Amino acid sequence: MAVLSLIGDIAPDDDAPKVHAHVVVGRADGAAHGGHLLDGRVWPTLELVLSDAPKRLRRRTDPETGLALIDPAA
Repeated sequence: MAVLSLIGDIAPDDDAPKVHAHVVVGRADGAAHGGHLLDGRVWPTLELVLSDAPKRLRRRTDPETGLALIDPAA
């Protein structure tokens, strides 16, 4: 498999860094599969470019949905 796209963020959640990433992988037969990256192993290499946001991202639990969402006001 090959990583075709990997995008997401790293933000504190309960004061510990949490990765929220979406990935698209390509298979040898030409098919592509995507979704949340829950676990992964790299072989032999994976190149990542990380960008630092001008403000630190913070997550807050949305009371309506129960989701830990990025809070732009934090």
